[in-house]
Amino acid sequence: MKKLTVEKNATKQTIEAVLKDEALSKSAAMKKLFDLGLEVKEIASLLNVRYNFVYNVVSNYVNVNSIETVTNKKEGKKEKIIALFLEGKSNKEISIELKTNYNYVFNTIKEYKNKKEAASE
Repeated sequence: MKKLTVEKNATKQTIEAVLKDEALSKSAAMKKLFDLGLEVKEIASLLNVRYNFVYNVVSNYVNVNSIETVTNKKEGKKEKIIALFLEGKSNKEISIELKTNYNYVFNTIKEYKNKKEAASE
């Protein structure tokens, strides 16, 4: 998660200043770093804390202050399976290519076909 409207304007000096400021709590430091344009993952590694901790603090901060954000959503395994199925690959080929269980591929494609059928009715 990162701010939508702010370009990443943090310099090494500004980041260092936030990290060295002992008057700031961890949560306050997270908010300041987020305001500088850093992403949750970057903040977690800089402060040497868990990603979930930073995400929760930043998420609450964003909600309370109505800040617009952008998230990087990765394509999930189900979407990859369906894309390969639509390319004409067999269940076995898909399970080998994605290094996943054949039954998972089979059930995902079956679910996709059922939804497609239900939508066309």
